[in-house]
Amino acid sequence: MFSIDSMRLKKVKKILKQVNKWAMPMSNMTDVELKKQTSLLKKRLNDGADLDDILPQAFATIREADKRVLGKFPYDVQVMGGIVLHQGNIAEMKTGEGKTLTATLPIYLNALTGKGIMLITTNSYLAIRDANELGKVYQWLGLTVEVGVSEDVNCKYTVEEKKKMYQADILYTTNDAVGFDYLQENLVDNQEKQFMRPFNFAILDEVDAILLDFAQTPLIISGSPRVQSNLFNIANQFVSTLSENKEYKLDEERKHVWLTSQGIYEAQRFFEKKKLFSSENFLLVRHIELALQANELFKINKDYVIDDGEIKLLDIKNGRIMAGTKLQSGLHQAIEAKEHVVISQQTRSMASITYQNLFRMFKKLAGMTGTGKTNEEEFIETYNMSVVVIPTHKPVIREDLPDKIYVTLPEKLYASLDLVKTCYRKRQPILLATGSVEISEIYSQMLLHEGIPHNVLNARNTAKEATIVAEAGQLGAVTIATAMAGRGTDIKLGHGVAELGGLAVIGTERMTSKRIDLQLRGRSGRQGDPGFSQFFVSLEDDIVMKRGSDRIHRYYERFADQINLTATDLQPRELTQHRFKVVVNKAQFSEESQGRISRLNALEFDESMRIQRTLVYRERNRLLRISNSLDNEIKAATIRAIEHFLKEQEKLTPDLLKRYILDNINYNLKSDDPIFEIKKYGDVKKYLVQMVQKELQNKRKAIGSTTQTLNFQRVCILKAIDFSWIEQVDNLQQLRLVVIDRKFSQRNPLYEYQKEAILSYKNMRNQIDQLILKNLMLSSIKREKNSELTVSFP
Repeated sequence: MFSIDSMRLKKVKKILKQVNKWAMPMSNMTDVELKKQTSLLKKRLNDGADLDDILPQAFATIREADKRVLGKFPYDVQVMGGIVLHQGNIAEMKTGEGKTLTATLPIYLNALTGKGIMLITTNSYLAIRDANELGKVYQWLGLTVEVGVSEDVNCKYTVEEKKKMYQADILYTTNDAVGFDYLQENLVDNQEKQFMRPFNFAILDEVDAILLDFAQTPLIISGSPRVQSNLFNIANQFVSTLSENKEYKLDEERKHVWLTSQGIYEAQRFFEKKKLFSSENFLLVRHIELALQANELFKINKDYVIDDGEIKLLDIKNGRIMAGTKLQSGLHQAIEAKEHVVISQQTRSMASITYQNLFRMFKKLAGMTGTGKTNEEEFIETYNMSVVVIPTHKPVIREDLPDKIYVTLPEKLYASLDLVKTCYRKRQPILLATGSVEISEIYSQMLLHEGIPHNVLNARNTAKEATIVAEAGQLGAVTIATAMAGRGTDIKLGHGVAELGGLAVIGTERMTSKRIDLQLRGRSGRQGDPGFSQFFVSLEDDIVMKRGSDRIHRYYERFADQINLTATDLQPRELTQHRFKVVVNKAQFSEESQGRISRLNALEFDESMRIQRTLVYRERNRLLRISNSLDNEIKAATIRAIEHFLKEQEKLTPDLLKRYILDNINYNLKSDDPIFEIKKYGDVKKYLVQMVQKELQNKRKAIGSTTQTLNFQRVCILKAIDFSWIEQVDNLQQLRLVVIDRKFSQRNPLYEYQKEAILSYKNMRNQIDQLILKNLMLSSIKREKNSELTVSFP
């Protein structure tokens, strides 16, 4: 019986044979004839052929072009990978198999449609590198290529430059650049400022990193400053007087912190409040919670650094500074107060989207990675992409040794150091892989003490790190790298290294998923090269401490104190029993499951936001494209606003009515206006609608031009939508943080969030109508000497 994978590969190989039939005819063509293939293939598409019909000829064309321009002719296995990508699936290709070149095949084929294709990678260095290297081939064949990112992090593109990027046949860019561009695209107030076209096809390089590792955190555009709070410093002063387990406690995973009864008493005494948890003290309690989190859950040089007097967040896995990223809901300001730096302005969340929902908007999505099969189920469920394992060009002969497990961290460190010294003595290159920046620095100190020269990579400079990783296979090279450092860069063996056994990959701990372990092992043994991998684990590793069983924790506590390891007594005791290997595997599986739950939660929480975002963006885009009149929309919105006001009043008094008119319709209302004599709600509504229609007529006369009237109306409506939507996005971000705590009162946070989100959306719709009315009625129009109109909004 054939497996699904073998059946898929059988179909792919069938297409490969058709591609290979074109190899000789293409090689016999002159350069002019080969370049002409692009126009011929486009014509076939225009005449009714589909992409699958022209695939063999197109793949053979770009394959021959790769050979002539780059000097590289894609292997059969690379063509197979290209076929899988074109089919909208994930090609799992081992490290060194040439994923970058593989992508040229489906990119060229799909670019022929003229609808655009994006190659999306994890950082700007890789996007620029690949565009510069491979762009020559596409341009040689008559296609346009652009790069959507810059080496300068402060670079700001104009609308025209962005239009040029997104109108190109092929765009090389990064996941966060596409996400932020999409959000910014839907905040503009004029169709001329829009620059994107509908999402067509995207190929994600290192697809597991983008769709799994980055998918737990949504993209957020912040702006629209809040009124700044003055409670951050005083809350921090109070929290600094407290002690753990007395005035506050943390849960076992040290992810949540709260005040004890004693802590609440101390807060009431410090702030001179009789009842801390009362409605008037809401902000104070919130700032105390933020100060507790800042002091206990976030550590300097681990979660953040102070750079030029600013708090900058770190990616804990690789140590990279996350430029332009801030913690939300006042937490960033609480850390600033803790570190006594200038407290930055609190901002609202203006727009937000998760990577899952961003990439599900593409008509077709594909990806490449060295390790994706272990997460295939999630890729299918979330993105409808299967993972197809592509055979290697040459057999893998790397030796993956079983883990070595020890009780304590020092034992593990010394044991792994012995292996490093053994390899170094015979000049075999070593890649020492760590799970965090902190551990990489510990190993660096140990190697310095032993007099072993080495490079340390913790992803602080992607361009520099790629250069160092590329040299990690040279004779005598010792490289310490975090798990994510240098992804996308090939490690080639130097002269004479193969005879020494190839690259040695030494893992200093089991990573948060088996997938990352496999990535690290895959750094060695590329293209049939020799090499080996060896992981060292201790019962003190984070993954075992967090996810290990109670039984293993008791074992650790019983034996850890008995081990006396000194500089003169280096005898680490290895745990060889099978049960310890089972414990480590289960702990890693549990951590992987937790990561998957987190991604699912992010997706489920974003579902309400996704639906609302779709409705709001669709409405904005419709308004931007209307070219005749918005009278019907305005009439409907103003009537809804007036009806909502009247419905909310149990008793409509003259004072309430006067206040409503002055605030929303007419600054010049007179006290003897006939409306104050009207008693029936229906007649009041009719009079108010007439008042609105009369003022709108006056504004039309003042503006004069039909086109300018339309633009005025459009801006009034968009301004109302944008203000309300920004409030809504910020409310939902705040709500996510609040409802999480409801699980402690046995309530489902997701259900609570969705229920509150629906109510919040209804309130937003009412607010939009009210603001449209207010913007239209109370705005003032002034004509300048140059005949331009100036509109001032209330």
